[in-house]
Amino acid sequence: MEKPGFDRSKVSPPYFKPGYLIRRGTGYIFIFFVFMLLVSGTISFDQVVKGDLVLTSLNPPVQIKVKRDGKLSAIFKKPKDSVKIGEIVAILDHPASFNDITYLRNILINDSLRISSLDTLIKVYPVNLGLGTSLQQVYNKYLEEYHKLILENKLGENKAIEQGLIKEIDNQAAILNSKKKELQLFKNNLVISTQKLNRHQKLFEKGVISKSNLENIELEFSEKNQQYVLLEQKLIQNYAHLNRAYSDLEILRKSALRNIRLQNAELIFARQDLLNQILQWEDNNVLKSPIAGMVSYNQFWIEHQNVSEGDLVFSIIPFNREKLLGKCMVPIHNSGQIKKGQKVYLKLENFPFREWGMVRAIVNSISEVPSKDNAPSFVVYLEVDNLKTTYGKELNISQELIGTAEIVLNESSLLERIFYQFRHLWTT
Repeated sequence: MEKPGFDRSKVSPPYFKPGYLIRRGTGYIFIFFVFMLLVSGTISFDQVVKGDLVLTSLNPPVQIKVKRDGKLSAIFKKPKDSVKIGEIVAILDHPASFNDITYLRNILINDSLRISSLDTLIKVYPVNLGLGTSLQQVYNKYLEEYHKLILENKLGENKAIEQGLIKEIDNQAAILNSKKKELQLFKNNLVISTQKLNRHQKLFEKGVISKSNLENIELEFSEKNQQYVLLEQKLIQNYAHLNRAYSDLEILRKSALRNIRLQNAELIFARQDLLNQILQWEDNNVLKSPIAGMVSYNQFWIEHQNVSEGDLVFSIIPFNREKLLGKCMVPIHNSGQIKKGQKVYLKLENFPFREWGMVRAIVNSISEVPSKDNAPSFVVYLEVDNLKTTYGKELNISQELIGTAEIVLNESSLLERIFYQFRHLWTT
């Protein structure tokens, strides 16, 4: 019920006044948007390409592997021992004598082919060296060629050698004739003894003589037969001496400068062949250090332990490892933007980067063509000045380090990244 004197037309409809934020919201949103644009234009955003990394020195550790199955017959170096270039670390078992082969190799290297006497040749190159089957054959060939060269060099020096050989031939021929006559006499006596033995065997069968008489006859026959065989062997030896003397005389009489040169060439070839065989033997049986450094065992090794072909036995860590080189495999995507001098950050698995920090590097070069693996990739080579991390810690490299490399392609603002997404709308 309306109060008396109340005029409804003079009353305005209800009105709610908006709050402060609602009244100013549009302005604040606009200001915030402008502020975000300014911030996104100043904040840089690095575009990176990641790849697998192997970090090592320019003179990396060298791995020593065995080239055949066998046993470690001798180990000369312990872990962390120093070695020189070419120093022996271990030897595999082999029938040949390592000392004899080493002696022969040193003699071959130092010998200038000036041995002029057969006696000296035998002293310098003994015939009883333990070289094994394959090396022994090549060694015998080398001695044979050396023997021929010595004879060739003596030809024409004087006639004494020739006269001596002629005299020796005459002596051997006289001895041979004497032995022939003596052998003929023994042969006749042996025929008589044979007849006598046959006759006494028949008498024994008839019971005329006793068994002891027959045994005496058989013993007499046996002794004469043995003397005949020995005399025949001596005759064969005399023939050999005579043939050798004739052979030496024939070589002596063929003396000429051409023959000496040819024989010298044959000896050089035989020597080189022997050296090659020795080097091949050492390559298969002797583990040497190709560089100077420190020995590192890849597992525990003891003498007489079995090894298999391809086993990694030792590693040699070089002393000087100041210069470092990084090798990074990057995918094809975005690889066209990689250029020399770009910054790179290395995260090493041996030293977690959250604790140790990252190592700085720069791009040195990139391969021209990608690899043909299942996942094609380019090889990027990195220059690393030192191993001081972004946290100021100095890392120690004692082996190859693996990890991840992040190559910084360019530094662009967040605003540019946003507009990159819409650039194609303007260019199409």
